Amino acid sequence: MLGEPVFLAVNADPAALIFVRHEMAEVADTPRTSRDSANASVNGSSGGHGRFAAPGNAVRRQVQVRAISPRSADELAGFFRDVAYTLTDVRLGEAVPPLKVDRVPGDLSAKDGNERKMLFITALLPVILEANQRVLADREQLLYLRNKLTTDPRMLTAVERVWLDDLADRYESSIDKLDELVRRVDIVPPSMAIAQAGVESGWGTSFAARNGNALFGQIQVTGRHSVEVPWKPGAGMPQPFADVGESTDAYVINLNTHPAYASFRAERAAMRERAEHPDGFRLIGTLLRYSERGQGYVQFVRQIMRENELTDFDRARLSSF
Repeated sequence: MLGEPVFLAVNADPAALIFVRHEMAEVADTPRTSRDSANASVNGSSGGHGRFAAPGNAVRRQVQVRAISPRSADELAGFFRDVAYTLTDVRLGEAVPPLKVDRVPGDLSAKDGNERKMLFITALLPVILEANQRVLADREQLLYLRNKLTTDPRMLTAVERVWLDDLADRYESSIDKLDELVRRVDIVPPSMAIAQAGVESGWGTSFAARNGNALFGQIQVTGRHSVEVPWKPGAGMPQPFADVGESTDAYVINLNTHPAYASFRAERAAMRERAEHPDGFRLIGTLLRYSERGQGYVQFVRQIMRENELTDFDRARLSSF
């Protein structure tokens, strides 16, 4: 019988984990890097959520976020104190203030393990909620248009068709496969996103996180950097991002498009069919190919989720101040 995987022997506070490299099989079958998404963001297409309002309530009201740029961990904590934002209150049902941190403070590693994790989780939660909010707006619009097409394809306006083509392009699908597109345009549970970011970035202390906002372990296959960072581009190198929001958007689109994560999307769709809210603890079990460690990685991320009670945040919502 094999002994415990080395990965599981690592302490559940992964500050020492610098970078988890995803498995590298054939280029066409490796988890998608984010260079194209980052470039699309520069061109204004990444992360969009529909440029017109459909009749009725097809598009939900978007909470506007306030960007913050903390120069230190103490300043980050001060932002949270100023708006009385605590994870305890969120667990009790309070809404999350719409603060969007643009970068990880460089001195986060100076905090002790518990405070570091608390600050990281508190900072990332509204970012992933805002990303999910935009995805849900797209999803509601998509479901509205799918129903409209089912009733009478001729009812679709030219503007609606352009929007639908753009959405399908961003999610690497096509409008003649609407059911598959619906599977792709959906949220990533906050518990899962936060846990993976914590593992991949050492709770925001890794070199790639501090210098390139690389929180989710995404790597380059080939290409160039879209932002200035102190490492050379190339196959297997961390993919840098302009800010934490761009990194999060790229992570979400990666899970929603790459063939390696089809089982994630299938299980999430099955949950929707059963009228269940997407469950991060269960869904992480489908990401065996996110890391070369496979099942060991999944078990470790679940350990992080349990120890930090991250599933409490899967139904969190943004406030509008």
